[in-house]
Amino acid sequence: MPLPPYSRDVTWTEYRIDTPTFRLSPVEKPDMSPFLFHMTGRQEIKSILSPESDEIPENKGFLRSAIPEVQGEERNFFAEVVCLTESPTFCLDFFRYRTFRRWQADQLFGIGLDKSELAGLGARPCIYADDQLKNDFIAIKHQLENIELQDPILRRRLPSLINRAYPLVMPLLENKPSQGFMWEREWRYENEDDGGLIFPHSAIRVVCCPEDEEGEIRRVLGQHAKNITFVRSWREYNEVTNYLKNRKKEMHIPKKVAYENDQDYLDALEEQLVNHRSVFNRIDAFKDFIEAIESKEESTGEALNELQQTMDTMIQQIRSIKDKL
Repeated sequence: MPLPPYSRDVTWTEYRIDTPTFRLSPVEKPDMSPFLFHMTGRQEIKSILSPESDEIPENKGFLRSAIPEVQGEERNFFAEVVCLTESPTFCLDFFRYRTFRRWQADQLFGIGLDKSELAGLGARPCIYADDQLKNDFIAIKHQLENIELQDPILRRRLPSLINRAYPLVMPLLENKPSQGFMWEREWRYENEDDGGLIFPHSAIRVVCCPEDEEGEIRRVLGQHAKNITFVRSWREYNEVTNYLKNRKKEMHIPKKVAYENDQDYLDALEEQLVNHRSVFNRIDAFKDFIEAIESKEESTGEALNELQQTMDTMIQQIRSIKDKL
């Protein structure tokens, strides 16, 4: 059920969403995703997953850096980066409807990498900057290459600040008719030494591709393919069902034989009842949203019924033990 208004009779922790931010999925917050996607075309995805280079280790893919298209046109931005999006999977097909180039490139293909892993490698969200802020970044960046700062703190801090921020700057384009590209929810990765992002196949969580391409991509990925979700329609909401399955693994019904006395058994039952209630409330709160996206009425309904039955059993056991104590 949804979070009720504040009351001393309500245990807020039963409703709390404590998932780490980079792992938030649309179950907890509909506009979040635990993945970073790179969208691409039919031929490109195979060369990304299996690059023809002796410098790339086996079982690793490679995304080559490039100057973002919209910024390359301005001819004053020279950072080469790998562009990714944190858009949820069911939103990705919007990209083809938004830009002719993406439709022309047949970008039905995408690689969804673990956001936490990429953040650990240095991927960061873009800085969407208006014209003044963008131009200031670029001007300072270019000026710092030609002068020597006298202040020791500025000499150390300012170049570091600008060099780290510069590759992340994306024009807000707030005055353009289309109002820019904030809809991309873009992240970027820069590595001048490698010329792009080298990532292990084990970091891939989702692959977007038509059904007739899945077999070839599975062959390229080998044993890692079994841990990857293959998506044909971005309305397929596999994150939801995978999330429910993963949460279910964290719950169990304590067995009395495993505890030395009734008090320990009671404590274990009450702890698991809190866990079950938390999951029940979360599923119930998002039930309408899940069903609207993916018609998961049967799976969510079954999950709720199963949890309710389990909680009822626990409550009866707790009452029985308390009556004896």
